[in-house]
Amino acid sequence: MKPAVLLVLLVACASDPAPSASIERVTPEQLTSSDDTLDDLTITLRYADGDGDLGGGVVEVTDCRDGDVMLALDIPPIAAEADQHITGTLTVHLNDVGAIATRAMPQTCVELDVAALADDTAVFCVVLVDAAGHRGAGDCTPPIVFAR
Repeated sequence: MKPAVLLVLLVACASDPAPSASIERVTPEQLTSSDDTLDDLTITLRYADGDGDLGGGVVEVTDCRDGDVMLALDIPPIAAEADQHITGTLTVHLNDVGAIATRAMPQTCVELDVAALADDTAVFCVVLVDAAGHRGAGDCTPPIVFAR
């Protein structure tokens, strides 16, 4: 009887409550900041959350060109039951993305191994934070070029 109880405890402790995110698609691959019809970016990401409390949390989108540019977007309720493993996709729309001067690389981008950026490119890193404040590792877009 004791080994079965111990096994249950080990399985329960092995579950990671932090949500994970991996970017599946980024469109378009090139932005034109001088044209309002060509300066919006869509990031589609796949998520997994071991305890199902991603809804009520936030999506943090960090612009790797400048540490002062970070968006925190609320995530609506997702799971019907608490403590259930959930997976799915989220789509994040960034409107009116403009070309800006590259400054110091934000810490989130450094931690996710983003390389130095050319003046005409941008990278956006996405981190999920669930309702309990558990922060996932995150993922970053490939370099996005600004057309001239």
